[in-house]
Amino acid sequence: MTNENRSVPPFSPERSASLTLVASELPQPRGRGRQAALLIGLALLGKLVLLAILGRPAGCDCGQIWAMPGQAGLNSRTLLDPYSLLHLIFGAVLVKLVRWKRPDWPLWTLLAAVIVSSTVWEVAENLPFTIAMFGYDPGDPLAYRGDSIANSFSDTAAAALGAVLALPLAGWVVAAAAVAVELGLTLWIGDGYLITLWRALGF
Repeated sequence: MTNENRSVPPFSPERSASLTLVASELPQPRGRGRQAALLIGLALLGKLVLLAILGRPAGCDCGQIWAMPGQAGLNSRTLLDPYSLLHLIFGAVLVKLVRWKRPDWPLWTLLAAVIVSSTVWEVAENLPFTIAMFGYDPGDPLAYRGDSIANSFSDTAAAALGAVLALPLAGWVVAAAAVAVELGLTLWIGDGYLITLWRALGF
């Protein structure tokens, strides 16, 4: 039974300074969240500016939001296309790798890592040098000619969604999903990460 009448030690200046030091060392999740949100905003704004400088269209004038496999010419123009699944898996795999290396990172920081990485890739793949490196034949219906702004932002949103969906899952589940999507798209549209890499390497 506790003694409610026991005396409380005096609150000395030394004890006050010690508590202040400990409090200053506590994590500031709100501050880190704001920093991550600011980084996300700057990355997306930078992508918007660079895509506009490259002359990418705002969207597709086709009146569709989804490009079906038989409409390869609309890929990377409509809001969604079969490649959206690759971006979903990209975000899922990346967030699991980052969480593995940085288990103490909060959600906003993890999302910032995924969104900034996706943004860097989106900008890089839209550069004329990168498009030429893919080595598509001019008559190839799968030929990549750059993203519309709507498609590029949708790809980054898909990566972020993939990250959120993957966080509670086991790593082997995400790895299995990545293999399934890669094989599925290869059979469905004849393209995927491995085929694109193979083409970029000149094979």
